[in-house]
Amino acid sequence: MHLDVTTLFAVVTLVALLMAGWVSFMAWGKPARDALWAWGLALVSYAASHVIFAVLNVVPSASLVVAGNMAYGMALSLMLLAMRRFDGLDVNSGPPVWVQLQLLLPVLAIALLYTVLMEQYAARVVAGSLVFSLQIGFILRALLDPHLPRPGRGRYILLTAFFALLTSLLLRALAAAMGWMSSNTDEAGRLWLTMVFLVALCAVISISLGFVYMTMERAEHRNFELAMKDMLTGLSNRRAISDQLHMAVARAQRQGQYLSVLMLDIDHFKRVNDGYGHQAGDAVLRAVAQTLQSRLRAQDQIGRFGGEEFLIMLPDTSLDGSATLAEALREAVESAPTQWGAHRIAVTISIGVAGGAITGAATVDGLVGAADSALYRAKQGGRNRVEVAPALQQAPS
Repeated sequence: MHLDVTTLFAVVTLVALLMAGWVSFMAWGKPARDALWAWGLALVSYAASHVIFAVLNVVPSASLVVAGNMAYGMALSLMLLAMRRFDGLDVNSGPPVWVQLQLLLPVLAIALLYTVLMEQYAARVVAGSLVFSLQIGFILRALLDPHLPRPGRGRYILLTAFFALLTSLLLRALAAAMGWMSSNTDEAGRLWLTMVFLVALCAVISISLGFVYMTMERAEHRNFELAMKDMLTGLSNRRAISDQLHMAVARAQRQGQYLSVLMLDIDHFKRVNDGYGHQAGDAVLRAVAQTLQSRLRAQDQIGRFGGEEFLIMLPDTSLDGSATLAEALREAVESAPTQWGAHRIAVTISIGVAGGAITGAATVDGLVGAADSALYRAKQGGRNRVEVAPALQQAPS
């Protein structure tokens, strides 16, 4: 059966260019160092390699063999660079020396190996496939790095596509090493080449969709954080902690559990801003937030409720237990001044505590209002103290 390899080259090239155009359209208006631009260039290089291979199929040339494979290797290096930029690496400056070597050496190795092994087809295929496999290994290592979690399905699409590409390269290297093909023009060689092209066609679509999908998932995650997190302290913002409190009240009502709320306010915070500046005030807010969060259980929730006001939600915690924790938090903040340049800025907090056994009559507004009233009494009573609101109800038996 005659296999039209030139047609396969043309199809893969067209798809790669379409994907490159799509990715470049998404990157339009973004900085030059954005990951999408690097990915678009990778696809252009990938398409260029197949254009060269198509010409090579009509006009055999040693220089075209080297150039085509170098372009393929450059595409994989650019994909690795795009992955690093996606992770926020090498964006403000160029990649470190060891990364530059990781990006450039495989391309140079391809040029050298294909030049030296030009007359030895099997050795050339094995050497080139192993170098390309090494490059894909670098990409897979970046995708599987546990220190750089990438939630969502885009990562799994990329992993599947690159593993398929890696498998096809290793199988072709094995076929060449075992003598199952002697050139790209014999029947066996054309069959293996067709297999590689078909995998490449699926891979170029999958890796492009996967990378763009991963980029969109990250943008969606960041938008969620902007909507639900306080950017200064990293805590939940007022909207988020209010939503969490509504769910906690509903759960406590269904299960007849305790639930307590702490309202905290930094005493005389205006003096910090007036005396040291607003940047110092921001540092104090971050430090207080960290001190509070570090002393809470995994199931507790804390959010920034206002300018210098915080709300803490304590599921399954009695009023007495909450008052004890509130006192511990007050002491922790008092004993942990914030270092600001040569200054140690000491602050205190006042805390209002409300809660008890949650019944159907309990509401979020009622809980927050009771805690806020207790906080007001703490302020009126001299600050740097804890006040406890009356229990909502006696503990369930």
